Amino acid sequence: MTQTNKLPQLYSLTAIGIGTFLGSALAAGFMLAANYSALGQRKFASYAIYGSLLWVFLLLLIPQQLESIQLALVLTIAQVVFVLFVAHTLQGKMFASYEEMGGKYFSNWRAVLVGVAASFVLLLIASMVALLFGQPAAPVSGPAS
Repeated sequence: MTQTNKLPQLYSLTAIGIGTFLGSALAAGFMLAANYSALGQRKFASYAIYGSLLWVFLLLLIPQQLESIQLALVLTIAQVVFVLFVAHTLQGKMFASYEEMGGKYFSNWRAVLVGVAASFVLLLIASMVALLFGQPAAPVSGPAS
């Protein structure tokens, strides 16, 4: 067995971008943490998870009155750009040396699955919060019923 066969598979920057687009920073945090864990850097893996959870929580603080399809799209694209910048900053050099050593990345389809799973988890959490605390109040400036 050669040295390249012993390298663990990682998520590429492209995969992290795809997962983030489909499943928010939650998916990105999972993939960044998986990369760190695969390379034995458990401390950084936990930082990636906690950072992504904090980011998702901060996004939840955006008032619902501001929600629109256009804003959702802008926030999603901004989130992907931000996550790719962070991932490149944190793991870019690691990716370069990994590729030089002949490392192989997970399929982008796996990133799609991670993104969809993260979306499902977020939807489940949002549904539970809505059930526990009720539906949010309608905006005061909206049309009268």
